[in-house]
Amino acid sequence: MGDATEAHRRQCEARDWLRKGYTTVVQVDELMHRIAERRGHAEANSLREEMRRQWSTRRQWLGAG
Repeated sequence: MGDATEAHRRQCEARDWLRKGYTTVVQVDELMHRIAERRGHAEANSLREEMRRQWSTRRQWLGAG
């Protein structure tokens, strides 16, 4: 996959997890543990960072302004 495609996939995945309610430290830690078991720690950390970025812009992509 190209870099842009991978970045878009990660962005969509991060938004999906946030929409599903993974918004507390405990929930996200548990999710990252599961992701790390399947894809490795680097991928889990990358997803966590993307979730943080998406959380900070959620009003935009949720259509609230």
